[in-house]
Amino acid sequence: MASSWQDNMTLLESMDYVLTNGVDCDISFKLGKAGSDVVPAHKFVLAIRSLVFRAMLFGPLAEKKSTVESDTFKCFLRYLYTDKCTITADNVTALMYAANKYNVERLIKECGQFMTDNLSTANVCTIMETAYLFDNQVLRQNCLEFIEKHSNEIVKEKLLSDLGQECFGDVLRSDNLKASEEDIFTAVMSWTDRRCTEKDLEVNDSNRRHVLGDLLYLLRFPLMSQEKFVSISKTKESLLSLQEQVVLLHGYVSGNFSKSPFSSKRDRGFKRQYVCYRFKHEHFRNNTGWNYSINPDALSFKVSEPVDVTGLVLFGCTKGSYTYCVHIEIVELGQIANTTVASISTEKTFEVLFSKPVGVQPNKDYTLKVCLSNGPNTYAGLNGISRVMCGDISFVFSTSSQSGNGTDVSTGQIFGIKYNMS
Repeated sequence: MASSWQDNMTLLESMDYVLTNGVDCDISFKLGKAGSDVVPAHKFVLAIRSLVFRAMLFGPLAEKKSTVESDTFKCFLRYLYTDKCTITADNVTALMYAANKYNVERLIKECGQFMTDNLSTANVCTIMETAYLFDNQVLRQNCLEFIEKHSNEIVKEKLLSDLGQECFGDVLRSDNLKASEEDIFTAVMSWTDRRCTEKDLEVNDSNRRHVLGDLLYLLRFPLMSQEKFVSISKTKESLLSLQEQVVLLHGYVSGNFSKSPFSSKRDRGFKRQYVCYRFKHEHFRNNTGWNYSINPDALSFKVSEPVDVTGLVLFGCTKGSYTYCVHIEIVELGQIANTTVASISTEKTFEVLFSKPVGVQPNKDYTLKVCLSNGPNTYAGLNGISRVMCGDISFVFSTSSQSGNGTDVSTGQIFGIKYNMS
């Protein structure tokens, strides 16, 4: 018996072959602006893969021309035949459009997963709008959770301006934004300014309020400091009505915001960051600098109240710039950070932030160990303070026997501890 192309092929390989080579096709799609790109296919395959195609080919919904771009439609057809296609950042939105248009649920999910796996602070708002456009609730929720997780950066960079009214409302309703209410307010103003510009409206407080609509009442003015609210009232007189301003000011004075139309719910995920410095800023040693070996700089500390340690402030290089390899350990809790951080001499210090906060308990001794790679000398502190009051919290520092590079309670490395309230 003569050999044929069917020999030794799997079902999916055979399907790919007949599509690629136009074997026994009974329908053609004219793609491109002039319809010059003709792609043959098989009605039976299309009908069993898509209810929409079935209705188009064997029912009353016949469509004369595809509205999907040529390369995207070919990729989409390949998926219908083989369950495989190459999804990229460049084609994923168009593929999701095709999958939605022809109701191919599996491809919708794969496109949504690709977008979720490739979320970034730069693209999350655009993708969230895509999810809203296609009514993809799973993807929309994934975007919201990503924004919540990275909200401090996204809010400060004013990236939320890319969102439309509905998705922006989703973000403002969230109780898990890790950003201050002051920063959220600034981001809201940027969003309103962009909407005013898009609608050819003058950028003023009256129009800001108009484009915000009911979203205005999602702002949590009661969570701001009174000083910040007074500043807003002075500079944006028409954003809030006189009655709203009076009610809020009464709330600041009395501590009771029950009559305010603005939420005072304190469930935002933001925790205000604090730093406990153990040296005064002017007490820096820079004549010879602080050098490094394989031995760690260590320091013991304890606190009077439970706190979450979020990072350290370390002394940086005295000349030029350098990228240090930094290893940090709280001996009693294990390794906290192992990373590289750039230092610039003009800044004198640099921060190392932990991947997640580390809880420390009151009246218990902890030992910080810091190892910097063999790099240029750094600044160091002089006349260290053994007991520092940060608000109502006391930090007590003491010399550690594990310090092998000279740091002790009075001098050396470890300028400050970053923390928030537990």
